Amino acid sequence: MRVLAVVLALVCAAGVAGADEPRTTAFGFDHVLHDRNLIVGGAESLPCARCHFEKSGRLFGKPGHAVCFGACHGPAPKAPARGDKLAFGDRAKICMNCHAESTQTAHYTGRLPASYPPYAIDPDFNVTFGHKTHASAQCTQCHDMRPKAASRGITHERCRTCHDGKTAAAMSKCEGCHPPAVGKPEPPALAVVKDSVSSTFSHASHAARGAAGKDCVTCHAPIRATDDTQLPRPTAATCSSAGCHDTKAAFGVTAACTRCHTEAPREFTVVRPTARFEHRGNHDQLVKTQPCNTCHPLAVTGEVATIGHAACAECHADDFGARKPKICGACHNASEPWRKLVADRALPERTEFGAMLDHDKHKRECTTCHVLRTATTQLRTPRGHSACSGTGCHGVSSGPAPRFDSCSSCHRLGIAAAREEARAKAEWSVRVAFDHGTHRIAADGTSSLACTACHTQLSGNDLVALATPAKATCVGCHDAGKTAFKLTGTTCSRCHRGAN
Repeated sequence: MRVLAVVLALVCAAGVAGADEPRTTAFGFDHVLHDRNLIVGGAESLPCARCHFEKSGRLFGKPGHAVCFGACHGPAPKAPARGDKLAFGDRAKICMNCHAESTQTAHYTGRLPASYPPYAIDPDFNVTFGHKTHASAQCTQCHDMRPKAASRGITHERCRTCHDGKTAAAMSKCEGCHPPAVGKPEPPALAVVKDSVSSTFSHASHAARGAAGKDCVTCHAPIRATDDTQLPRPTAATCSSAGCHDTKAAFGVTAACTRCHTEAPREFTVVRPTARFEHRGNHDQLVKTQPCNTCHPLAVTGEVATIGHAACAECHADDFGARKPKICGACHNASEPWRKLVADRALPERTEFGAMLDHDKHKRECTTCHVLRTATTQLRTPRGHSACSGTGCHGVSSGPAPRFDSCSSCHRLGIAAAREEARAKAEWSVRVAFDHGTHRIAADGTSSLACTACHTQLSGNDLVALATPAKATCVGCHDAGKTAFKLTGTTCSRCHRGAN
C-alpha cells in the first residue's frame, strides 16, 4: 500500500505540473504494481531474467527499450531530432518510470538519459539468507574481514561459486533469494540489545590473537542454527569461554566491564534485590563443603581480603552474563556494566559466624580484645583478625595454632546467633536490660569494676555455653539498697525483662 500511495502521489504531482514546471525526477519502476497489472489483465508474471541479464555473477546492463516495448508496450519510441520537444503524450506513465519530464526540453543526439538506478522509490525486493541453510559454507565466503572500504564486493559474485546450477540453484533463479517486499526491507542482522559493545569491539584485533579469534564460529555459533532475520548476538558467557576472557588469556568479563561497555542505552532497568548476601540459606552447602579461602583470600596482615567477582562468577555465570542480572545489587549500588559500580551494601551488624575461644589460654585483660560498642552489641571484639594478631599471637603462616588460614578452627556458621539466642532465653536472664557502661565503677565509687568481678567462670572453648554471671556476683553492689537497689523485693523487673 505504501508503494502504491507513493506512485499515485507522483502521478498526481506530474498531472498538476504545468509546462513551465517539468518534473526533474522519474517515477521509478514499481515491480509490485507492474506484476499486479499483468495478473489482473490475465497475463502471467514475468521471470526476472525477462528484463535483467546476469553475467559472471553480476547484473549486466540496464533493462532497455527492447524489454519494455514491442510485445508489451507497443512500438519503441523514436529518438527526437535535435531541438525537438519530446512529447510524452499518453505514454507518459511508461516513459516517466525511467525518464524525467524535464529532459524533454534538452537537445538530444539519439539517447535520452534515465534517472535510475538509484531508484526513486523504496526497493521492491528483499534479500533472504538462511545461515542454517548455508551452514556448510565458510563464513568468510560471504563476510569479508577487511575494513569496510576494502570489502565492498559485488554481492552476486560471492554466491556464484556455489550457485552454479549444479550444486545449488543457479543465479538466474532470482526469486529464490529475492522475495517481493514493500517499504524498506532489511537483510538479516544481529538482534539489537541495550548494552551493546559494538562501538568498542574489533574483529581485526580479535582475529590477530590466534586461530580462535579468526574463526567466526567461536563467537557466532548460534547463528548457524537459525534462518531467522534476527540473529542472536554473542553473550558474556561466549566471551569467557574458549580460552578468551577468562582472566588468563585476557581480562575477565567480570573484572573490566567498562573496557567493552562504554555507552549507556536510553533505557535500562536496574534490578536490585533488597536482601544482601548471606552465607546461610542458598550458600550454606558451599560453606560446608568448600574451604573459606575459596572465596576469602587472606592478606599478608591476616585480614580477609576483598574477594572480587571470581568467587561468585563460577556459580553465577548465567547471571553475570545476563542483560538484567539479579544478584549484582545484593552488593553494588546498581548493575549497569558501563559505569563503575560501588559496593555500597554495608556489612551486617551481627556476624553470621562467630568464634570459639578458650579464655583459660588467653590470660590478658578483657579490654584487650573487647573494645567495641555497637548499637546492638556491647564490648564486642574488632572485626577481622586484629584482636588476635600481634607479637606472640596468631598469624598467617606462623605463631601459635590455629593459624589464620585455618578458619574452621575458630569459626562456625551460626555460632554467634546461637549464643545470643541461648543467653536471651536463659531462665531469669537480665541480658535485655543490662548495660556494661553503667556498671564500670566498683562499689566504692572510685575504682573500675573488673570484668572478672562478674564473669568468674570463663573456662571452656564453647562461647555458646559460656556461663552467665551468677546472681551472687551482683550482691557486692546491689547490697540492700546502699550502693544500688537491692536484689530482693518488688524491683525484680528492673533487670529481669522478658524472662522465661
